[in-house]
Amino acid sequence: MAVVTGAASGLGAALCRLLAARGVAVVAADIDAAGLVGLAADTAIHTQVVDVSDDDQVRHLIHGAVAELGRIDFLFNNAAIRLGGTVEHMPLPQWQRIVDVNLWGVVHGTRHAYPLMRAQGSGHIVNMASLAGLTPVSPSAAYAMTEHAVVGLSTALRAEAAASGVKVSVAVQGGVATDIVDSGIDLPGYSYRQAARRMPIGMISAERAARHILRGMRKNKPYIVFPHYNRAVIAAHRWCPGLMSRFRGRG
Repeated sequence: MAVVTGAASGLGAALCRLLAARGVAVVAADIDAAGLVGLAADTAIHTQVVDVSDDDQVRHLIHGAVAELGRIDFLFNNAAIRLGGTVEHMPLPQWQRIVDVNLWGVVHGTRHAYPLMRAQGSGHIVNMASLAGLTPVSPSAAYAMTEHAVVGLSTALRAEAAASGVKVSVAVQGGVATDIVDSGIDLPGYSYRQAARRMPIGMISAERAARHILRGMRKNKPYIVFPHYNRAVIAAHRWCPGLMSRFRGRG
């Protein structure tokens, strides 16, 4: 059984459909009740309205799914929001909201699923991040902060969990045509839509991204990086951080 958050659209929905097509029972969770309606047509997909920033709701989601379906094999912490804007234009409520969803949402899911997987002796947690978790992204410090935290949580837990049979991966995406770009909140000085249109290489579909993730999981990769050109971006930042900081900082 798999639990997928942020499942109503984009990459989350693509993961749900791909997993269901491969015979996996899926529990799809999202705060967007209307968006879940289309997924509910697939009898292998169970849907539940959940705000991942609420620990009690996430606990009920995961423990309820296990009580109904018997075990949890996969957790995809996919729910996220994007906020673009310079630090001086970012009001405190926006800082709090992005941390609540992008970081605490991952913590809540992990905290409740991991002990159940340990008790089973198996399971795989996949936390979604982006290039903002490994390279500088500006002006979007709040978003980059949460993505770096998700990468750190994932790599540290992977080392901690290895002896228990639980696997942990972080999916580092970039250039994926998902609704998070269209629904991102733009603050003065930055637009995610405009930034996406300026990308020198076209974005891949959510369906193709989902296939990349499942392929990386089969190989138990610690970092599942896609599309392929993202590997070059990460390598360039590692070897030429000053140059890449100037390049990635262009708004």
